[in-house]
Amino acid sequence: MTKQSSLLSPRFLAPRILALGLAVLLTGALACKPAPESEEDATAATTSGEAAPSSPSAASPATPGGTAASAQPAAPGTAPQPGGAQEALSPDKLPAVVAKVNGQEIKKEELLQGLQVAQMQLAQMGRLPQGAPPASFYREVLNNLIAQKLLQQEAKKQGIQADEKEVDQQIAAVKKRFPTEQDFQKALASQGINEASLRKEARENIAFQKYIRTEVLGENPVTEQAARDFYNKNQDKMQQPERVHVRHILVKADANAPAADKAKAREKAEGLLARVKGGEDFAKVAQEASDDKGSGARGGDLSWVTRGQMIPPFENAAFALKNPNELSGIVETSFGYHIIQLLERQAASTVPFEQAKGQIQQMLQQRQMQQQMEAKVNALKAKGKVEVFL
Repeated sequence: MTKQSSLLSPRFLAPRILALGLAVLLTGALACKPAPESEEDATAATTSGEAAPSSPSAASPATPGGTAASAQPAAPGTAPQPGGAQEALSPDKLPAVVAKVNGQEIKKEELLQGLQVAQMQLAQMGRLPQGAPPASFYREVLNNLIAQKLLQQEAKKQGIQADEKEVDQQIAAVKKRFPTEQDFQKALASQGINEASLRKEARENIAFQKYIRTEVLGENPVTEQAARDFYNKNQDKMQQPERVHVRHILVKADANAPAADKAKAREKAEGLLARVKGGEDFAKVAQEASDDKGSGARGGDLSWVTRGQMIPPFENAAFALKNPNELSGIVETSFGYHIIQLLERQAASTVPFEQAKGQIQQMLQQRQMQQQMEAKVNALKAKGKVEVFL
């Protein structure tokens, strides 16, 4: 697939993403950072981020070369995900029209496009499981499309319109993704649309966003006092555990490898340890020789880790280090042989309000926005007619 066509497939043009993405985010079903269902969920998200490893390979001693996201369970209150134990739904079984909103049809093709947008969002978060999505996932996406239709209809009813200059800017932004005008037109044709229909979508979506900003959300920022009240009420959740900032060098050796192979790997690790002890820069040795390529590219840096994030042999050795730049010996795990260096150490403490304030305000703002959106959508549903055929 060419770069140009992939930018549009499956019709992921900027206006479409902006509108659907906003509806998805604020109705909460598929948000990148879902509004918490409880204060416990909220505070867990507030305090855990600072203590968790921030680098992509922070979980590498447990999963060398992997990502932290793949090693972490989904947070409480997150959206339903495709796959799992539920029965998958085949697109072939979908009716041609999956819903009607005040007489306006939502067709099967629109649902499938929305499904792919949602899957793309989950994939970007590292939360897209293998397998076909279940019926419940289709319904979550459909609920968001219904909400979007209701809000778009209300925006049109209130006479909220896009400025043509804004439409021009949005179309120009899309065109910049393509080397030439001809490439742009070919990509549109491959999606079964033309520039006129693209402009129509952009016009509708800009009006939709204006309506959301001005008529639904308005200006109601979360004050510092509200954040402080939340912080004081949830002191038990504002605890940061003991943590260490470490880097490592890994020489891979399978636990079931022949003794001779393991001995050879250990000998290599001992040679690398000797080089570091002899004065060579740890980061350079890690970049050159570590078999954990993810952290190796950063000089072996795993950022901050807390107890329970790493496999026991690695964790025990890391937390046994007391002073900055102190080195472990050769640490054997099921993945091979590690050399660990301590960079920093922090005792357990309460997260200061100033450090937590931004995350708390963001979380409270998001919760407030979600509640406002849900209230508006429910009100529009109550006075309108929504028919679902899925």
